[in-house]
Amino acid sequence: MISKMVERDERTTFIENISYKFGYVFITFALLLDTAYRSLYSNEAPWDLLAIIIISGVVMSIYQYKQRILGNTWLRTFIFTFIIAFIIAIIMVFVRKLF
Repeated sequence: MISKMVERDERTTFIENISYKFGYVFITFALLLDTAYRSLYSNEAPWDLLAIIIISGVVMSIYQYKQRILGNTWLRTFIFTFIIAFIIAIIMVFVRKLF
């Protein structure tokens, strides 16, 4: 009896998804660093790069919502993160105006 080699199984799919996650996180943080560099050192408006980051997060959230994997903790985390980011942004605006 000849056994066939299985090319794709659950482990392969799992590792593939993890690699996509690492790639996405790397690209997102690289864009954030590029955005910070462009705004601080080159005095350019980095809205195009920020839009890419925000839209990619929205697309992922919509897909996860449609697949019904978002729970109450996700909503609380989102609201908490949004509030903290808003406070940090306000502080940065005031510090930038002072100096």
